[in-house]
Amino acid sequence: MENDFIGIIAICGDEGTCKTTMALTFPKPLHHFDIDVGGFRRAAWRLSTEGIVSKGYPKPIQMEKLLGQVGTPSAQVGTPSTRVSIPKKVTGMKELWQQIVQDFVNACMDKEVKTLVIDSNTLLWNICHNSHLQELQERQLIKWKNDPKTKNIPFDENEYRERLQPPEYGPANDKMRTILHTARSFQKNLVLTHYPTDEYGAIPDSKGNIVEGKTGIKILDGFKETVKLVDMVMWLSIKETVEQGKKIKHPIAKITKCGLEGMGLDATGLEIPSTYEGIMNLQRMMKGE
Repeated sequence: MENDFIGIIAICGDEGTCKTTMALTFPKPLHHFDIDVGGFRRAAWRLSTEGIVSKGYPKPIQMEKLLGQVGTPSAQVGTPSTRVSIPKKVTGMKELWQQIVQDFVNACMDKEVKTLVIDSNTLLWNICHNSHLQELQERQLIKWKNDPKTKNIPFDENEYRERLQPPEYGPANDKMRTILHTARSFQKNLVLTHYPTDEYGAIPDSKGNIVEGKTGIKILDGFKETVKLVDMVMWLSIKETVEQGKKIKHPIAKITKCGLEGMGLDATGLEIPSTYEGIMNLQRMMKGE
C-alpha cells in the first residue's frame, strides 16, 4: 500500500517465538515501546535497527513488596506493637502510564513515524489497570483524612484495597481502547505483542457437574477486547525443517483473524513467514497481483 498502513496487528506466542523480531520488521521509521524491558535487546541482533527508536519503561520497584513482608503498627488492644503483613499500596504505576501515553501520542503526531510497537500489550494492560487502582487508593486515603471520625487516626496501609472490582475496570478499558483508536486515527501501524494464557469457562468435572476451570484453549493475555478491536491476529510458533541435511528452525505466523483488504476470512488459518513482508506477499497473492 502506498503509505505502508495496514492497521492494528496483534501477535501472540510463547517466549522465544520471535514476537518482537516480527514486530520490528514493520515499516520504518518505527517507534518501539519496550514495556517488557529487554525485549528489544533480545530481538535487535537478528536484523537491522536502522529507522528504529526503542525506549524502555521499567515498572517502579517497590522495596516493601520486593522484601515480601513488613511490620506495621497494630491498632488492636492486647496485641504486639507490630504485625506482619504484605504491603498493598501501589506506587509509580499512574506516573508510568502517563509517561507511556505522552510518548505514544507524540509518536502518533510525528508525521515521519509509520509504525508503533507496544511490546508487550500484556504488560501494558497490567500497568493500565494498576494505575487506576493507584488512583482509587489515593482517593481512599484522601477520604480517610477528610473524615472527621478518622482524620486524627493514622491510616493503616493494610486497609488499602488490593484489586479492582469488575465494574471498576471501565476507566481502564476506556484507556486501552483510546490507545488503539488514537493509532488508527493517525494512520499508524500498531503492532501489539501478547503472551498467551489459559481460557477459563464452564467445564464438566469428574462427577458430571459444571464448574469453572481451564477449557484447554489458549487466548491472548491482557486487555480482553484486543481481538475484537484489531485488524489481524497472528499466533507465532517455531517450526523445524530439514534443508541440505540440516535442521533449520523458522518462526511461523498462523492467522486467526484477518480484516485486511483483499484477504479477510480466506486468510484465516493460513501460515506465513512471521514478517511484515510475509503479510504483504500473501495480500498481493490473494488480490491477484
